Amino acid sequence: MSTKQPVSFKGAAIIQFVSKYATVAIQLVITAILSRLISPEAFGEVAIVTVFTSFFAVFSDMGIGAAIVQFRDLTVKDYEKVFTFSLLLALALGVLFCGISPLIAFFYDDDGLVPLLLASAPSLVFNTLNMVPNGLMLRDKRFREIGFRLVVCTVVSGAVASAAALLGLGAYALVFQTVLSALLTFVWNLWLSPLRRLDIHFMGPLREIFSYSSFQFGFTTVNYFSRNLDNLLIGKFFGDAQLGYYSKSYSLTTYPMSMFSSLISGIVQPYMAEHQDEPSYIFAFWRKLTKLISLIGAPIAACLVVCASEIIAIMYGPQWAASVPLFQALSFSVYTQMLGNSTGGFYQSIGRTDLMFRVGLINTGITLAGLAVGIVSGSLQTIADCIAVAFVLHVFVSFGVLVKAGFHESAACFKQFVPDVLTAVVAGALAWWVGSLVTLGVFGSLVVKCLVGLVVFVVAYGTTGQLKFIKSMLKA
Repeated sequence: MSTKQPVSFKGAAIIQFVSKYATVAIQLVITAILSRLISPEAFGEVAIVTVFTSFFAVFSDMGIGAAIVQFRDLTVKDYEKVFTFSLLLALALGVLFCGISPLIAFFYDDDGLVPLLLASAPSLVFNTLNMVPNGLMLRDKRFREIGFRLVVCTVVSGAVASAAALLGLGAYALVFQTVLSALLTFVWNLWLSPLRRLDIHFMGPLREIFSYSSFQFGFTTVNYFSRNLDNLLIGKFFGDAQLGYYSKSYSLTTYPMSMFSSLISGIVQPYMAEHQDEPSYIFAFWRKLTKLISLIGAPIAACLVVCASEIIAIMYGPQWAASVPLFQALSFSVYTQMLGNSTGGFYQSIGRTDLMFRVGLINTGITLAGLAVGIVSGSLQTIADCIAVAFVLHVFVSFGVLVKAGFHESAACFKQFVPDVLTAVVAGALAWWVGSLVTLGVFGSLVVKCLVGLVVFVVAYGTTGQLKFIKSMLKA
């Protein structure tokens, strides 16, 4: 175990913010480079590969990482036993993944997918081996090391991918980036962990955490389908190029989540698990945290919707213009996705991964319904519209179950988000109108729209006391 003094929640958040924003900035530069060196078709091929590596990644954790954080009475010997299990699991998953690669290629009628899938297999092995060391780092609140590791791995893997792309390796450059990042993370984690030997007697600790981890695993599984079936089916019915346009649009909308709400959600459980017998304490913290996410998420979502064409042009270049309407549609769901991403850590903290699993089933059903409508219509734009609507509906289910069944509190607390949504609508409409009156080029238009929206939010938040709330949260 770590002998260092763990950082506070605020300290962990600051460390995660700095490292994540630095990583996102680096990744944006890398993405801008790779988008100009690699074709949309190649990105589409890798998107298909990612669908299946992500599916196998569901089995690489099996809810054990979260259980390590939640169960406070496990010992180092228990962790070594579970790590031995993860080693056997990693080898089994790697062999199985390689074995079914020809079937995946046959499904897509693309033999070129086989070598890509085989090249991606090592990332699956290393991610599985990361299960226990990652859980230990979170349990010990080693967010300094986690943040530094993230930045270093992103820089190194991104540099290698850019060099590979310059050498004309195309889709393989993207695969190498993923594999190298997983390898570096594993080596780093293992070096910092207390794991020193293997022990095959892993059934005891696995039985102890089974109930908790099984529901966590179930949620991760259904959430995978909820988040990846669009890529799977678009690649099948619309082709690699169309999938490339869609996946690049979708990936841009995930940056606000990875930069803020997912980041916060990742540090909730290590701190709230200590209060797992005090649901009222956790509920009060949830209200404050989600309000802060709402105040930050509203202007971000408004900016993405209004500035969609400028963002795509700056990030990816003119050859990606077909992504603009897709990105704009998906951006409408960014606000609710940011809110919803914060719920997982709270379900875990109160020990109700069973509720989280049920929510996952419902939300997956909503996504499937929207995706079915889009596929039947034969329009990629309709798919983007339906997926956006599904993501908006997800937050109502997630919040409703968490508040009513998890915390046993009133749904009246949802009213705190209404002013933020209304402000976003007004700011977005005004920024759109002003932007239509000026012709300053791509960068000029982006700046003007963002400034107009920012003024509206500052005035609205200032007059309603929301700026004071933000300051108080940041000082807490």
